[in-house]
Amino acid sequence: MEQKKYIRCKACGFVMLEGDLKHLCPACGLPKTVFEPYSKKISPLRKFLLDQHLHPIAVHFPQVFVFIIIAGLLLSYWVPEPWRSDFLSAAKLSILGLPFAVLAGFISGLIDGRLRFKKLNAPLLIHKIIAGIVFQLLSLIIAGIYLATGFTPASTAAIIVLSIVSTAIAIYLGRTGATMFESFIPG
Repeated sequence: MEQKKYIRCKACGFVMLEGDLKHLCPACGLPKTVFEPYSKKISPLRKFLLDQHLHPIAVHFPQVFVFIIIAGLLLSYWVPEPWRSDFLSAAKLSILGLPFAVLAGFISGLIDGRLRFKKLNAPLLIHKIIAGIVFQLLSLIIAGIYLATGFTPASTAAIIVLSIVSTAIAIYLGRTGATMFESFIPG
């Protein structure tokens, strides 16, 4: 098994896998030339909490809800009763649960970010926080549309489109988060 090689930003102390570094430090924004080899040092409690991967687990719930919304609404157009009603019920429950699932993912992300970076204003975290806020707003808009109008043809189309946009945001969040999976500020 290949040993993981860590590097540390000499300016801010941020630690990450060597292969994940692009051009700038994700924590302070300085160029990659400020990095040096590093032996991983982290307190046992922080290591334990980070190793639980609570945030990566929590962010899967909104993704499942969005998938069920899209699939349920699309399938409801092509299947007969009683299946149509079942797909609409699944979509309805997912629409109503989505804002809570996104909020849980957002809160767990803030906790994870704080554990990793010891602050929440690192450049990558700021991008994730903004995307997370947009995702939260979209989930509330989707729920609001459903609660205001139910499943009319226009509202169903709007919910599907907003759910697809939410999926794109979830993909962005996941891909960005994956680059920080082994990253942390030592201590």
